[in-house]
Amino acid sequence: MSFFDIIADLGIGILVLNLLLFFKSYQKNLIAFKIFSYYLFIMLVIQIISSYLQENQLDNLYLSHYYFILQFSFLSFFYSKLIKQKTLIKVLTVIVIISIIIQFYITPEIYFSFNLFEIIICSIPLIIYSFLFFIQNIDGENKNFLYINSGIFIYILSSTLIFSSGNLMPELSKSVNKIIWTVNVFLYLIYQILIFIDWYKNFRKPLNLKK
Repeated sequence: MSFFDIIADLGIGILVLNLLLFFKSYQKNLIAFKIFSYYLFIMLVIQIISSYLQENQLDNLYLSHYYFILQFSFLSFFYSKLIKQKTLIKVLTVIVIISIIIQFYITPEIYFSFNLFEIIICSIPLIIYSFLFFIQNIDGENKNFLYINSGIFIYILSSTLIFSSGNLMPELSKSVNKIIWTVNVFLYLIYQILIFIDWYKNFRKPLNLKK
């Protein structure tokens, strides 16, 4: 087993752990917490399907569309419960979804390739929301979701740059490709660790809140 495989398996393993822990604390907790729990579930399902296809040497590139669109949808809903700029989130969500639908209608062949436009348009709003969350909570005493937000900002910002080069990767050497994807899975591992830390520090004891 290579170093890449170890890091990738650790990332998936902690994702599974996080999912179990979040659903364990699900009942009496914040709505944002519940949304994020479903986000973890969807991400795990995509990971499982992608791994199955890869092991059977089947194309899994089209799953990237579901990954980015669903990630954008769930995390936009998640941030709508955390930051004050709710109108901004609604407007950007409508723009993003309509833009993607139009693009797929005009060029349906992009379904089988990395879609640079889709990656950028689904990721930049999330980076903006994450930054706004930092600004809003920089002096606050409430630390709920601070680690999760840090993970989202770090991982999505870096993975956007990595995935954006997806169509160029066939032209790069195997060693360069390996380094790029190793960095990506390592950052994903860090992301999952930050999610675990947030649960451990803030949500081990479910909150009886409804906001």
